Amino acid sequence: MRWLRLGAMAIVGCGLLASAEAQTLRPLAPNGSTPQPGVGQAYALPGGLVAPGRGAAAALAIADQPEPPLRLRGPHEIELYKKLAPSVALIVTEDGSGSGSLIARRPADGKAPASALLLTNAHVVADWPEVDVIFKPSTVRQKIDPASVRPGRVIKVDPVRDLALVEVTDVPDGLPTIALGSMDEVQIGADVHAIGHPIGQTWTYTKGLISQLRPGYQWQTSATDKHTADVIQTQTPINPGNSGGPLISDAGKLIGVNSFGFRGNEGLNFAVAVDEVDKFLAAAKKGEYELKLAAQPERRCQEVVYEGRAPDNKGLLRNFDTDCIGKVTASLYIPDDKAEPVVLSLDKNGDGKADAWIFDENRDGKWDFSLWDIDFDGKPDLIGFHPDGGLRPTRYEKYQPKA
Repeated sequence: MRWLRLGAMAIVGCGLLASAEAQTLRPLAPNGSTPQPGVGQAYALPGGLVAPGRGAAAALAIADQPEPPLRLRGPHEIELYKKLAPSVALIVTEDGSGSGSLIARRPADGKAPASALLLTNAHVVADWPEVDVIFKPSTVRQKIDPASVRPGRVIKVDPVRDLALVEVTDVPDGLPTIALGSMDEVQIGADVHAIGHPIGQTWTYTKGLISQLRPGYQWQTSATDKHTADVIQTQTPINPGNSGGPLISDAGKLIGVNSFGFRGNEGLNFAVAVDEVDKFLAAAKKGEYELKLAAQPERRCQEVVYEGRAPDNKGLLRNFDTDCIGKVTASLYIPDDKAEPVVLSLDKNGDGKADAWIFDENRDGKWDFSLWDIDFDGKPDLIGFHPDGGLRPTRYEKYQPKA
């Protein structure tokens, strides 16, 4: 579901549908809802495509760089997390969020600024040519602020393998890249590790085992998006928000891209295997997998479906069908009492219930804060802050209800 006309953003999004084996998939990222038919079709975005900049082609010249040895000054898992967590970015769109791995860097050359490449899932970036990228703060207690958010351009997408590349400029100094491993490291029973952002819980580490390799596996991430690739089956705990993040070998190398799992089977998760990543990157260097805009469907609905008094007769109400699906997807409430805030409510998963609320406290036309129910249980999980007055929060914190 898009909020292009409203500009709102939350760490939520479309869930996954049934697999080719008639199982029920558990969404990994973006988090949350089951998509409406037609959502997530190939790379459609009103307003046109932001083309890759001059540095995009150069950034794709990914050279093998020597990987510094993993120095174990303490428990192996602690050192592995310290080394690699800064290279796992949070990727945010107006539909949801996921993870991405920093796999290559390109220095400034006088024609283009320094940039880096993030590897993620196609379904994380969906049909957005631009995304927000956030790198790990230097300390646990450091908050994500507007200066932490960097623009990223989606420059390559393979919808079949469910892989994508995002180019980012102004990358923090000193961030290491995650080296790509090989299929030789994919051994059944081997330890593997994952770092990602499950359900908005940023930079979470989990560990598990490789359960099996599934060549030519088929799955879906929406009603229309079908994928086929070699995948690694693992019981490493991963959840919505882990999608696009790295599956890491015990040697500290990326051997897969965490992509999907089965609802109700927490130990049954899958990552697109590194051999598929190698094929994707090789084709991307040759100019394949360019973004293409799908034809825009003609809008045949009335976006404002109601405008008048609210049911409580204490204010004005305007209901919107922003997606032309015959349902109210957003509501603007303007209380008669000037001391009460204006509230915009959003239904992100299409279940007829609000799961995001954005507040204009002093009614000056600028948004002040917002609440987001990212697991759709009717209770806010995150609070967003809007110091610039826009609909899009510049940072989030975990919501703590007052006692």
